Amino acid sequence: MKFLTLVLFALLGVVFAQSSSSGLTFAEFLNSQTQTADTSKTDTSTAKLAVSAPAPASYEAFLNNTEAYAKTILAEKEKTNSLKAAVNAETASPKDEFEKNVDYEKRLADFEKAKQQKILALEQEYQERIKETMGKFKSGIASKEDIQPDWAGMLKKDGDVKTYLERMGKFTGKISEMKERIAEITALIGNLELGKGDTETLFKHWQEKNLLYIARLEKACELMQDYILQEQAKVLSTDRKKFDMSLGAYNADNEEFIFNMNDSNSKTVPFNFVGTIKISPQQAKETNRQTDSFTASVDYINHPLIVGEAKLYPGVKKTHVFYKEQELPTGGSFKKILDLEKLDGYPEWLVYADSLLNGKLAPRNLDSLYAMKTAVNAVIAGEAKQSDSKSFWTGKNIFRAAMLGLSAASLGLGIWQNGEVDSRSKKMNKSYLEALEAQGQPGYDHEKYSQAFKKRVNDVKASENLRNGFYIGAGAFGLAAAVSFFF
Repeated sequence: MKFLTLVLFALLGVVFAQSSSSGLTFAEFLNSQTQTADTSKTDTSTAKLAVSAPAPASYEAFLNNTEAYAKTILAEKEKTNSLKAAVNAETASPKDEFEKNVDYEKRLADFEKAKQQKILALEQEYQERIKETMGKFKSGIASKEDIQPDWAGMLKKDGDVKTYLERMGKFTGKISEMKERIAEITALIGNLELGKGDTETLFKHWQEKNLLYIARLEKACELMQDYILQEQAKVLSTDRKKFDMSLGAYNADNEEFIFNMNDSNSKTVPFNFVGTIKISPQQAKETNRQTDSFTASVDYINHPLIVGEAKLYPGVKKTHVFYKEQELPTGGSFKKILDLEKLDGYPEWLVYADSLLNGKLAPRNLDSLYAMKTAVNAVIAGEAKQSDSKSFWTGKNIFRAAMLGLSAASLGLGIWQNGEVDSRSKKMNKSYLEALEAQGQPGYDHEKYSQAFKKRVNDVKASENLRNGFYIGAGAFGLAAAVSFFF
């Protein structure tokens, strides 16, 4: 009977222990998370996480949560280590003259055993206290949720060039800032002393998430650049009106007039057009070489030349000439306006505007999905591709092998220089955009920006010359190798 009573009390004790819950430090933070099911019998490895945290609203929130979890665990770890150190510092009372050696040695052994039991109990209490936090920490990093950056509405195409320049600056600054923040959190995670399996798995997920996050911010910068190009390449048109026009000789065989149209002193869209207009002999005769019945409009790109507080749009693209209500086919070109060439910033503006007009600088017409839909697999593949290197060497005949090798080398150098052309062109355009953004700001030094831009232009030309030379060399060596097959 006494034995059954003891067993009953033991069982009641177990039930009571299982129904009790220990307090958690950093309670306010943990209470802000969603409540989870009992995890007392669940593995807390990354494969089977006992506790899952709710999906954060943004990647920045995910980083905040991860940092908070890591700091909470480290604080508990520090507290536990401090208690362990205090236990380790305890010493047994010294042997007195009345204590036998055998009793003293037994007392010392019991004392050391009790110390180890205290330390083990402290470790168990520590593991119990961090159990929920560690579960959320691991589940957050291992989660496959696609967590977007906090875009703050900045991916919308709802602004002008100045707006997109400002946003690009914010994204660029954020990339630098968040790389530092990620490095700091990574250092915290490294101090958690996770198991080897956990460490490798978690750090793999952690790295992939951060690569994707930074890649999306970089894509956002590219998106802003494309929005800028979309705005600048946008074709606008003047009102249809009577400009300063003159008719020259009429070619009856071609049915066209020599035609000049000029508005060089315009405060908005200055231009000087010289060309021809197609018009039937009967209509030509009707005009009596007068332009009273002619009107016109001019298409131009939305890329102004800033002159003080004024904006000029000399980037003219096409003329539309009307005789009465009939639009006439035109041919010809826009000539340079000498007065514009004297203005500060015009040479830099002209290089950039020409690139827009001839299509060398063309928008890709991207939208917000370009940044948002970047996939982690594509980012990782891109990282691997950058680290790949390939070599080429083939041919039995020494001469043929040498020619093919030189051809491949020249082609490779040409491709490399072609990449340099693209890279330096982007730097040139960026230099121009920086000057454009700085214009009108206190301390603006036009000469400084002008010299920087000219250097970029010269760099582009140098790379173009090298690229063309290498391509020619590749062709010549390749031809020599091909000819060797017939001899």
